Amino acid sequence: MRFSWAAASVAVALTACTAASAQSTGDILQRLGALEASNSKLQESNADLRKENAALRERMRRIETGKHTAHPAPMASVGPAPSTTKQSPPYAASAPFYKAVPSDIPPAFSWTGVYFGAHGGFGWTRVAGADVHIDPRGGFGGIQMGVNYQFWGPWVLGFETDASFGNIDGSNSLFCGVPGQCGTQGTIDFKVNALGSFRERVGYAWDRVLLYQTAGVAWAYAHPHIIVAACSPGDNSCVPGPFDDHRLMTGLAAGGGIEVAATSNLTFKVEYLYLDFPDKNFLVGTTQKGSADAYIQTVRVGANWLFH
Repeated sequence: MRFSWAAASVAVALTACTAASAQSTGDILQRLGALEASNSKLQESNADLRKENAALRERMRRIETGKHTAHPAPMASVGPAPSTTKQSPPYAASAPFYKAVPSDIPPAFSWTGVYFGAHGGFGWTRVAGADVHIDPRGGFGGIQMGVNYQFWGPWVLGFETDASFGNIDGSNSLFCGVPGQCGTQGTIDFKVNALGSFRERVGYAWDRVLLYQTAGVAWAYAHPHIIVAACSPGDNSCVPGPFDDHRLMTGLAAGGGIEVAATSNLTFKVEYLYLDFPDKNFLVGTTQKGSADAYIQTVRVGANWLFH
């Protein structure tokens, strides 16, 4: 009986162990299957990560390349398809920004070029000699032309020639107290019909404002006219009557002025000139011959058209 109980106990124990072993093996196999499935998902996920990493590296490479170009080319999308929501590209924040130069800034003005123009002004003259003293005055108008060259930044060098026509006129009474030399009664008239010059111009420019000095040679066409009404007592060489002379005087000119550019081609100027004519002989071959110095001062305004 004892043997039977012992045998039965052993059989029950072996059955329980066999059942437990079978149950444990099933769990192990199930867990192994779950682990293999999890590993497969991890491998797929790693592959996706590698693709995303490769896409990110490609984007970074294109961003770095775009920093060295003025207009970076648009990138093709890499990776998953974009969503319908509009998003800014990831490289927009780091893309270089180039500001266009404003087109309304005018270029610096240049005085270089050839110009033509016209002027008008007023002149006053002094004619003085041994027996004459006259102060003619009057207006005139004319034309000018020249050339400018701007160098070393603000410095301007040029040449100008001008010609003016007008009526700078004045008269006075004859005077002389010495018999045999001049008529004591009469008048003398001195008129300048035309004048001109050829001069250099050197100036300093502040953009559209030019301040300059000028100097050169000058000419003037003078017309002295004397009327002798009565001769001095004892002056047998005196002959009453009118006497005329026409003389081209030459001398020197100097002055200065300021010129302002209103547009890229149109300029306006104000100028002062002093024209000096040394001792000249007038009425040669008549009983009223004599010498006199003359100078003319002029103030003029003018306009030029500058061809760049």
